[in-house]
Amino acid sequence: SRPFVVGVDLAESEVKHTKKRASERGYSVPQRIQFIRGDVEKLDEAFSRKNLPIETFDVCISNGAFCLVPNKSKAFSNVYKALRPGGRMAISTTTIVSDQLDPSFEWPVCMRMFASLESIKPMCKSIGFENVRIVDAESPLEGMDVPIEEERPSGNVGGQRFKIHGKNADQFTYLEDMDMDELCKVVTVYGEKPL
Repeated sequence: SRPFVVGVDLAESEVKHTKKRASERGYSVPQRIQFIRGDVEKLDEAFSRKNLPIETFDVCISNGAFCLVPNKSKAFSNVYKALRPGGRMAISTTTIVSDQLDPSFEWPVCMRMFASLESIKPMCKSIGFENVRIVDAESPLEGMDVPIEEERPSGNVGGQRFKIHGKNADQFTYLEDMDMDELCKVVTVYGEKPL
């Protein structure tokens, strides 16, 4: 069969944005590339709506979205189901280095959703993945030809660090004094579905 790509995002606005960008770059062959709205915790439902078969993909990739998935085990299980036998995954995600965050602090919800680094490998193995590796993802992108994106606001707005927590940002100013590298680690999780 001919190769094809399916991109999945929870937000309809991101799916529309991606379709537009793909079309602008000449990637608009519906039989070869599709972008669909879906939840990785309910991936079979998203595939079913688009008549996409489960257990079809050679590779499943995610770059950064897994850290915000509430049920990591269900998400990894659905990636496993989406892969054909012999398929592989590469999931980049932010983790908590220790078993848990210090309960004496009020942590942003995003950090409370991060999985502990130590929990990921056993979780993936229990799902059925083989050759599971957790690799530090804080390395530069070597040899990658990354397209130049349109201008977007940088993380530094008016001399102030941009706060993603909106109107509640003030309650997390204590994070600026913490070493985030001691608390969190960005990793890529590799695994293979057995033949």
